[in-house]
Amino acid sequence: MLRPTMTQYNVQFVNDRITLDKLTRLLVKEKISFKSVLTTSVGEKTAIQFLAPKDHAFREKLEKTGAVVQEDLIFQLELPNSPDALHQVAQALAEKSINIVSLYSRIEGETMKLVLAVDEPENAVALIEKLGFEPDYAVDEP
Repeated sequence: MLRPTMTQYNVQFVNDRITLDKLTRLLVKEKISFKSVLTTSVGEKTAIQFLAPKDHAFREKLEKTGAVVQEDLIFQLELPNSPDALHQVAQALAEKSINIVSLYSRIEGETMKLVLAVDEPENAVALIEKLGFEPDYAVDEP
């Protein structure tokens, strides 16, 4: 298994136009793919979640906008395109009290490609390998 190449960034900030403008300009300048961006707002707080190459200098730029930045280790795997396969993985993780933080998916024919962030990535990867799947920390660009 290759070492991690991508991380999931969760960038939280007080919902205001100025900070949002700074953050979106930074994402564009850094050429962050918008294929896997999720934005949510609750009350006065907004969060932008996305996948990008792990980069300490980039994280510092995000933090300079006044945002709080959280990074989650992610891994990818391929499953047969069936609800049973996804259920098998989710159930196995739940039985070991491993929580799914987020899940990105796409379907390619008979294959379901997943990118997962969990609260115990090393344990999750070992467990998923025991199920007969091949998780990998070398996540493709979204």
